[in-house]
Amino acid sequence: MATVLLVEDHPMNRKLFRDILGFEFEQVIEAETAAAAREILLQTRPDLILMDIQLPDLDGISFVREIKAQPMLASIPIIAVSAHAMKQDIDQARAAGCCDYVTKPITDDPFVLLERLKRSMISARPSS
Repeated sequence: MATVLLVEDHPMNRKLFRDILGFEFEQVIEAETAAAAREILLQTRPDLILMDIQLPDLDGISFVREIKAQPMLASIPIIAVSAHAMKQDIDQARAAGCCDYVTKPITDDPFVLLERLKRSMISARPSS
């Protein structure tokens, strides 16, 4: 089992994700802002980051770019989470370094979502 960092400012969304992630992940670390997530990333290296695109202090796309620019963090797979589901939104997230894009509200079966997250983690691993 792995650790996921959930960066989400909305309490109900955090609870929903936390409940779903608890089935698969050993630890779910939560941050409500990019600043809080930065502090967490100084202390721990999660196996996966779920990144809300609309954060109160910094947009998620900019924060993804910031994370991917740091060699110690660049290999962590990041999945964008947003209510915006237009093709250009998804393309922008992928260009910033996200390996997948989950739209809110979550309409996938929770176990389908978990399988999708696991696949993203596996496909983001560097080849040996």
